[in-house]
Amino acid sequence: MAVDDAVREALEREVGVEHEEVLGEVSATLTRRYAAAVGERDPLYHDAAYAQSLGYANVVAPPNFLPGVICWTEGAPYDRLREDGTEADTHLPGVPAKGVRVMGGGEEMHFTRPVVAGALITRRTVLLDVTPRDSRQGLMLVARYADHYLDDAGDELLRSVRTVLLR
Repeated sequence: MAVDDAVREALEREVGVEHEEVLGEVSATLTRRYAAAVGERDPLYHDAAYAQSLGYANVVAPPNFLPGVICWTEGAPYDRLREDGTEADTHLPGVPAKGVRVMGGGEEMHFTRPVVAGALITRRTVLLDVTPRDSRQGLMLVARYADHYLDDAGDELLRSVRTVLLR
């Protein structure tokens, strides 16, 4: 299967529908590992005592941490993975599990609060729009998703708009 009118129509039915998913708890270990992986040496991201001296309860995650964690679970069964290894049931509502090539087309992010280890994260995702485009390989869809990442108090930590190219 490739992108066709049936895929476009299915996605168009998803426009405006909000999906909410509890992602999980931000652990200090995961925060430190992510900071090390992106080359961030600021002690705010590694040293709990230092972060606490600045008024935080624990280490703080680097800014791009939330959208950088693709999977918050132990992973989906093989038949629910897309070709790129991401789970079909999360993060891209309306996109079929198989047969559609998914490519990132950019992301705009607005950081509203620091992400502190210990926070339980929820993501609300809404498909904003779907625009058909012609390409050399045939029909392509440009989908824009809005994501809102919230902590366990319901405070927004990050909002973003992701552009995804589907072929």
